[in-house]
Amino acid sequence: MKIFFFTCCLLVLCFSSFAQYIATLHNEDGYLKNADGSLIQKVTMLLEEGSTSIPEKNCEIVLKARNGKVYKKVNGRIDLKTGGLIFAANEQELMFALPIEKIIFDSCDAAVAGAVFKTGYPSTDKNNDKSLYQVLSEGKATLLKHHTLNWQDIIPFNTTNTTRIYTQVQQYYLYFTGKMFKLEKNKDKLVQLLPASNDYIIKNKLNLKKEEDAIKLVDYYNSLSF
Repeated sequence: MKIFFFTCCLLVLCFSSFAQYIATLHNEDGYLKNADGSLIQKVTMLLEEGSTSIPEKNCEIVLKARNGKVYKKVNGRIDLKTGGLIFAANEQELMFALPIEKIIFDSCDAAVAGAVFKTGYPSTDKNNDKSLYQVLSEGKATLLKHHTLNWQDIIPFNTTNTTRIYTQVQQYYLYFTGKMFKLEKNKDKLVQLLPASNDYIIKNKLNLKKEEDAIKLVDYYNSLSF
């Protein structure tokens, strides 16, 4: 009898505590709370569209770290979200931890076949000396291309799910006389920065809006002896 009475009391206490716990799950706005009183965040899903790396899939690369160590036949790609390098190892994808000096791609992807990416340039805009730039022409003047991401978040009506659409964006720079010069899309600033270049542009009918023509101009300037 005593055991039965004790069991009933225990059940009443448990039910009372559980009812009190349920009553405190909601605040005046109707949001769920954790046991410590903090609000439980609504569950949302972030769906991603668009390429966020260069190239889209892993390629074989030669990697040189700033400590001088060279890693050959690394299978990886540049992650534009972090600006770092993702590489495959033991069926896992990892982020390269050491500061990077140079990355050279093989021919596994036509868009980056033989492409060279380097760090160590002066800080400009949101970039610093650890930012990777694709080297298009190197010499007295160095033409660089920096890859980054823009994105737009779309939330469909009557849902908490978000779709983030990524777009890759390229910005050109000229590293010249120890300084970084930002180039607009037409790259006309190259004419102002590089002496004796205007005649070459006219003679060869270069359109500096085209990357390949801008490379020709900087290659020509680097071939001159002063």
